[in-house]
Amino acid sequence: MLGSDDFFYVGGSPSTADLPGSPVSNNFMGCLKEVVYKNNDVRLELSRLAKQGDAKIKVSGIVAFKCESVATLDPVTFDTPESFVALSKWSAKKAGSISFDFRTTEPNGLMLFSHGKPRQQQRKDPRTPPTLKVDFFAIEMLDGHLYLLLDMGSGTTKTKAIDRKVNDGEWYHVDFQRDGRSGTISVNSQRTAYTAPGDSEILDLDDILYLGGLPEDRQGLIFPTEVWTALLNYGYVGCVRDLFVDGQSKDIRRLAEAQRAVGVKPSCSREPPKQCLSNPCQHSATCR
Repeated sequence: MLGSDDFFYVGGSPSTADLPGSPVSNNFMGCLKEVVYKNNDVRLELSRLAKQGDAKIKVSGIVAFKCESVATLDPVTFDTPESFVALSKWSAKKAGSISFDFRTTEPNGLMLFSHGKPRQQQRKDPRTPPTLKVDFFAIEMLDGHLYLLLDMGSGTTKTKAIDRKVNDGEWYHVDFQRDGRSGTISVNSQRTAYTAPGDSEILDLDDILYLGGLPEDRQGLIFPTEVWTALLNYGYVGCVRDLFVDGQSKDIRRLAEAQRAVGVKPSCSREPPKQCLSNPCQHSATCR
C-alpha cells in the first residue's frame, strides 16, 4: 500500500537507472491508455487526473494527452567491418549512460568508441620523452566476449561484461552506467561493477562517438593500445537497435541515411550478413 510520502511513477522517473531492482535506464516512449491505480476502496484515475492538472499528479517532460504515431527505432545491420555511423560528441564528463540491443555471430568487432584531446604525460625519468595520453571510452567484442574499456586519465579499466560469449546470433541488451569513477555494465540485466583507477572523476571526451567501427580516413584519431579492435581494424558486423545515449533515443537508420553510410542497412535478418562474391574474404583479408 502506498503511504502519504510514497511516489508512484508512470512511464519513467527522474533517475530510472537508480531505482531499486531496475534492469533498465531509459524511460518509456509510447502510448498509455486509462492508467488507474486501485487499492481496496481507493481508485485513482491517474491519466485523467494528470490531464486535468490535479495537484496530486506531477507531470514531467513532454506528455501529450493523445496517442500519435510514435517513431520506431528501426534496427540496422552493419554488413561489413568497414561500416560505421558517426554520432554526436558525447558530453559525459561526470556521469552518463548508454544502452542498446545487438545481435551478431562474429567474434570480434568495435561497437562504440570515442576519445578526448591528447595530452603529454611526463615520465618519472626526466631523460625519457613524454608520452601522449587520452581519455577514452570503448565497448568491443573480442573472441565472442563483450568488454568495456574506460580511461579517465589515470589508467585504463577493462571489464568483461558477462562471463559467457554473446555472439550466438541472439539479441542481447547492453546497459552502461557511469557516475564519476564507478559504474556498471550489464548484459540482459546481469550487472558487473567497475571502478576506474586514480583520482579523476572526469571523462573528457572531445571526439565523435563512433558506432560499429571507424572511418577509413583516421587522421586525427588516436587509438589506445588497450582497444585491440580499433588497432586491428575489426569493425562490428551484425545488428543494432534501440540505442539510447543519456536517456535520449538515437535513430540509427536516419543517421545512416543522412551520412550515406556504406554497408549500414535498415532491418535485421536472422541470417548473418554474407560477403559478396567480389569480396569473399572478411576483415579486409587477401584471398589466395
